[in-house]
Amino acid sequence: MNRTQRRLFMWFFICLFALVAPTVVLFAQGYRFNLENNIFIHSGSITVKSWPKDTEIFIDGEKQESKNLNIINGSRTINGVKPGKYKLTCSKPGYLNWEKEIEVHSGISTEFWNVLLFPEKTAPENIPFDSNEKIEQIFLSPNSDKELILFSTSETQRKIQLLNIETSESKIIFETEKFNFIHKEEGLNVEWNTNNKKLIIPVLNEDDQKSYLIIDLDEEEPSKFTILNDFFKNENLHQVRWMFNEENEITVLTKKNNLFSFDYKKGEVQLIAEDVSGFDFAEYSIYFTQLPNNIIWKVKQNDFKNKKQISNEPLLIKENELFTKITAYDEYRIFVNTSVKSFIYNENTKKNLISVLKPSEKISEVQFSDDGKKLLCWNEHEVWYYMLRDWEIQPKRYFGDKITITRSSEIIKNVQWMDNYENIILSTKNTIKTLEVDPRSRTNLADLTIVKETIPEKNLLYNKNNQTLYYLDDNKIFSLLVVNNSGFLGF
Repeated sequence: MNRTQRRLFMWFFICLFALVAPTVVLFAQGYRFNLENNIFIHSGSITVKSWPKDTEIFIDGEKQESKNLNIINGSRTINGVKPGKYKLTCSKPGYLNWEKEIEVHSGISTEFWNVLLFPEKTAPENIPFDSNEKIEQIFLSPNSDKELILFSTSETQRKIQLLNIETSESKIIFETEKFNFIHKEEGLNVEWNTNNKKLIIPVLNEDDQKSYLIIDLDEEEPSKFTILNDFFKNENLHQVRWMFNEENEITVLTKKNNLFSFDYKKGEVQLIAEDVSGFDFAEYSIYFTQLPNNIIWKVKQNDFKNKKQISNEPLLIKENELFTKITAYDEYRIFVNTSVKSFIYNENTKKNLISVLKPSEKISEVQFSDDGKKLLCWNEHEVWYYMLRDWEIQPKRYFGDKITITRSSEIIKNVQWMDNYENIILSTKNTIKTLEVDPRSRTNLADLTIVKETIPEKNLLYNKNNQTLYYLDDNKIFSLLVVNNSGFLGF
């Protein structure tokens, strides 16, 4: 090779380097060449955090090999994705696919932090309970994830029993021939005191009048109880709850709209407020609505004289309607419900905004997320939620947004958050379902199991501690593991 040829080779490689090096640098920085427009564009990325962890990820049906996935904090990122619309699929044998129509933008990671896959076939487990009695309803035990509380009836007896899920052994904690249980849909609730040794239950006496019984689990005789109504001879009781952090103190709302604090062991009664239409607890304070306009007030425990007005917006109801249902998260997020209207008080102090909503649709029930950023709402045919605070994690949602989760021609019951607060559980006529609340593209849903009988309201129990559902079907108790609880939130 002569000198001229060597120079030509040298200049060829110099030119080649000058052409290739910028392309390599641009590629390393996330740019890709767009053949349609003949220009370099900055690519985006897709980040997925899923359960189970070892799901396969597909983009437009093309499997993404593990070598293309960067794993950080349990999430997986696919880099170098050209801006555009794609079909993202996460799958694993034995599980239902999770799918979204997504859009990738230049220089931005499109993120999915709560991808939850559910088994294709879930087999409920029958919890044996050797009894000829009719099981009326079940409750979660506050003492152990291994226990359920059963309300059962026979022709002559009504019983409350603790059932050990693992051993199927039961223990009677209360029995009576004198009273009848109230159904959950009609207001039955088990109220435990702070050390979980005493409970209050509403019952119907022989005259079909509501009474409240105090049951002490330390009593050896299961037929022993205290009738709370006996301490209020001149006033019928409307709502009763244990005072927070008190073993013997009870908050009582009477049908004369008087709110009392009552120590039933000492027999001491203290008036908290008059003209009260409903109350709830939050942050060691009592929140209550007061007639005639149902303005919301706050009072601290053991300081009943100093009351703080929370809302200014009146909630007018029917003349003969004397009670509301109030659900409080804190003094900035409160929901008030009546037979005809629903009212949401939502104050954001950081933005100096107050969002007062009077929804046109009737809300049956609500549930706050644990962080107070979402309010889950539902009625018989629709489920939705309100954003009470900004949500900066994708998908971004903002203060005051209303986001519909699902609508159904069948009656919806037993709506509740799962503990990532990005999925919910509900039941319809013969199906228990789970749905995600991510509003991007389609809503991923899964039928968890089919039931023989429609599950009544508040009889589908979700235990967040072990990710297990409990329910009654055909007078049998079933458990259903929704998510393998090893590291659900942490994945």
